[in-house]
Amino acid sequence: MTVSHLQFADDTLLMGTKSWANVRALRAVLVLFESMSGLRVNFHKSMLVGVNIPDSWLGEAASALCCKVGKIPFLYLGLPIGGDSRRLGFWEPVLARLKNRLSGWRSRFLSFGGRLVLLKSVLISLPVYALSFFKAPSGTISSIESILINFFWGGSEDFRKISWINWKSICLRKEYGGLGVRQLREFNLALLGKWCWRMLVDREGLWFRVLAGRYGVERGRLCEGGARGSTWWRELARIRGGGGEVGGGWFREHVSRKVGDGSDTFFWTDPWVDGTSLRERFGRLFDLAENKSASVAEMFMQGWEAGGGGVGVAASVVGLGGGDVGWQWQSDLDDVYTVRGAYQFLTSQDAVTLDTASGLIWHRQVPLKVSICAWRLLRDRLPTKANLVIRGILSAEDHQCVSGCGEVESAQHLFLSCSTFGALWSLVSSWIGSSLVTAHTPSDHFAQFTDSAGGSRARRSFMQLIWLAVVWVVWTERNHILFRE
Repeated sequence: MTVSHLQFADDTLLMGTKSWANVRALRAVLVLFESMSGLRVNFHKSMLVGVNIPDSWLGEAASALCCKVGKIPFLYLGLPIGGDSRRLGFWEPVLARLKNRLSGWRSRFLSFGGRLVLLKSVLISLPVYALSFFKAPSGTISSIESILINFFWGGSEDFRKISWINWKSICLRKEYGGLGVRQLREFNLALLGKWCWRMLVDREGLWFRVLAGRYGVERGRLCEGGARGSTWWRELARIRGGGGEVGGGWFREHVSRKVGDGSDTFFWTDPWVDGTSLRERFGRLFDLAENKSASVAEMFMQGWEAGGGGVGVAASVVGLGGGDVGWQWQSDLDDVYTVRGAYQFLTSQDAVTLDTASGLIWHRQVPLKVSICAWRLLRDRLPTKANLVIRGILSAEDHQCVSGCGEVESAQHLFLSCSTFGALWSLVSSWIGSSLVTAHTPSDHFAQFTDSAGGSRARRSFMQLIWLAVVWVVWTERNHILFRE
């Protein structure tokens, strides 16, 4: 298959073999285009790129075309063309874009809620375009995550702050006890899985026909191409075949073939029975088969249908001979692959038992910064003096509570038992008319306080809001006293 040009909006990519005839023809085509359309081609922004062509020839050809000489990799539609995505240097523009965006922000002037919103809505989105096409190496994922971690905890490019909670916990979904930040490695796989899905359902697209012409098709499946395949294609083939880093054969195990009349479904190699291919289930029979590329319809005509003379594997297929032929994604209710659904599957975990308090942190009427403060408190990851002593930030002699009570300033003491701050709970309980809670840990105190004024949903929500507000007041007042000193 021959592709001479690609065009999107005002970006045009023209391809051809090395010859002066092609250079003259190209110049003539562009000049004629200007004359007929009234538009102008910006030759100063155009460039001539060669593959295995001497620089001297490229220089002369570029002069004839009045354009610059470009080098591989070059950008087309925002993506580098011709580079090796396995090298860290390939991803430097993505890292530079993240750093440039952060240079205009002052994270230390933002609350944790503001940083989380910016991180999830802006920073995580910046590398998505590149991640949707290329498999990022582990070093690049680590570099991006390092930038995000530093921003979330209020650091800068020249100054790092303590990461009180590991990034893996922050990236957990909220139902698993995290903050719901995207896990880039899994999200990268989910984005690339979309290309594997399109290989099955978009066989008329130009991109598929180019791949078919380059690598060939065998039994309805694009060939892997071996060592001669591009880096991009080899990574996709690994995901399609089950060689990805996360979850092994996650894509292959969740794709099945929906059979109609059976004429377009390969009997041995397509996963049309219970989501697996008969080649995998009956390897010995496949080795003995004379026609390994036979369709389901052809095999049924030979007596392999249910009740026929074959092994009866088709008995589990419902509605054979009717309905549309197509592919199904088993992890989605609509049977269609979506990046969101694949990401949910890749980041799913076994049932996680969270304490009652963990489900009470998020309240729609409470600012995000307050909920994050409570989230850190329940994990004992606030910078109390006891925690700062453990991390070597303060000396052991500087662990007294800021209230002057003389006790060690731990989270349990500061929020529950301190004679100054802890006394706030009795005042609040008398004000709202609830019983005083005497739990010894913040987690138990939160759960008991929420249940202390009755069982109605509205009342519980009110008590939940009050507890979060008191915690925020105690923490901010503690900081005011500490930093005023």
